[in-house]
Amino acid sequence: MVQRNRVLFIQPPTAFSQTSPCLDDKQFGLGLLANAAWLEANGFEVRGLHVPLALHYGFDEEDVKAFILKENPIVIAIGLNWVHFSIGALEVAHLAKTLLPHVPVYIGGQHATMFAEEIVRSNALSVDGVIRGEAEHPLLSICQQVAEAGKVTKVVPGVVTCTGNNEAPQVQENMDELPVYRYSVLKPRSLRPDAGAISTTRGACPFQCAWCVEPVIGRLQGRRKLMFHSAKRIVDQIEVLMGEGVSRFTIQDNFFVGGNAKLIELSEELICRDIHPDHLNIFAHPESYSYEGYASLSACCELASVDFGVETGSYKVAKINNRHFDREEVVLSVSEAVRANVEPFTWWMAGLPGEDETALCDTERLILDTMKVGGIPRWVSPMILFPHTPIHEDPARFGVEPRFKNFQDYSKFSQATLAEAVLFSDTITHKSTGCSYEDICNASQRLRKFIAQHLHVVEEFYETSGMNPDLKSVESRILQSFF
Repeated sequence: MVQRNRVLFIQPPTAFSQTSPCLDDKQFGLGLLANAAWLEANGFEVRGLHVPLALHYGFDEEDVKAFILKENPIVIAIGLNWVHFSIGALEVAHLAKTLLPHVPVYIGGQHATMFAEEIVRSNALSVDGVIRGEAEHPLLSICQQVAEAGKVTKVVPGVVTCTGNNEAPQVQENMDELPVYRYSVLKPRSLRPDAGAISTTRGACPFQCAWCVEPVIGRLQGRRKLMFHSAKRIVDQIEVLMGEGVSRFTIQDNFFVGGNAKLIELSEELICRDIHPDHLNIFAHPESYSYEGYASLSACCELASVDFGVETGSYKVAKINNRHFDREEVVLSVSEAVRANVEPFTWWMAGLPGEDETALCDTERLILDTMKVGGIPRWVSPMILFPHTPIHEDPARFGVEPRFKNFQDYSKFSQATLAEAVLFSDTITHKSTGCSYEDICNASQRLRKFIAQHLHVVEEFYETSGMNPDLKSVESRILQSFF
């Protein structure tokens, strides 16, 4: 019997046949969680299935089918938030439509938003529509129509179907009115049940780094500008998740744009309410915070850490790509974080427009300079060139030739194993003046090896610093991860 108000959310696998994905597939899509909370707040019953975790725990495709049939929802919503879930999202859509042909199936998420028309056009038999951008209002309208009439009878802004519709989605202007989400809505439970991510912003990042997809997604989501949750609302979210056993949190969105002011507000709210996470991690540009900001972060949790998106050590590369860059500022930011007892991790990239031997040497020097003051290199990845970014829109200006142009091209990330992505160039999305696909792959490996060869520098630093970061996992991650 169909549950007249039940909606099923599904986090898809990279592909049912993929056993070693090139990117992490065990994370929980925050968009799925947020939309599940929104529908619950509006009277719907929600269920959720995290397929990669189910497969990890020993279930198989037949078990996934049985779960979908058992839930028998009125609408199925599939999250396609990142590139490597491309094939898996369509596999789940086809599977669901085969099992329940009269149940509408919709796909949403960051990656789906970028390729909405192509996904619908090529998969009309299994995908009823793609929700472009923020999905709360479009998905609620879909579910209300199906609950009342058994089908969608009206055009829904923000939903792309085989008949078209490029209207922008309606968004919830007052973000603090969005209900907090729960990790427990998706089954089975996370491999790291004490760790969770916090959503703090929506909308376009104001910085216009030429390679970055964040400003693109922000615009496509339908918001005019970057907007922040209040400190109170962020702490409300942390408090609810702590009630589910989550004690370690990461903020990987555009919260850093708010600088010291937003970070200090968050710290003061946590302290005022006597909520003390075991770990609070944030992403930031090196120029985002001063010592005062880092000190406030350190004061509100047991362990504080920051992920610095440094990307390059080359002034030339930074200028070409419209990225603010100051070598001394980077080193100072790492040093100030350490002074405030905040563990500083650094992220680096290869394959950026303008990169040559001199630029790579500049990056190696900056990596070493940051390590000397406590910077811990954790990520090195080749640039993934996405549609709608300035580089993809005007490749000649940046000396770049895109290799991946459509949804099918990017689906290679679903097919590639981790070893293939690290060692070979099949997932390199572009080439540039003087740099082939293989050159970019080799540059990424070169930076990884440089870090591994100089890890003793940062190990020696922390022997006398009074801090005890987990350095044992750094080398394996640097050498064995793709992104």
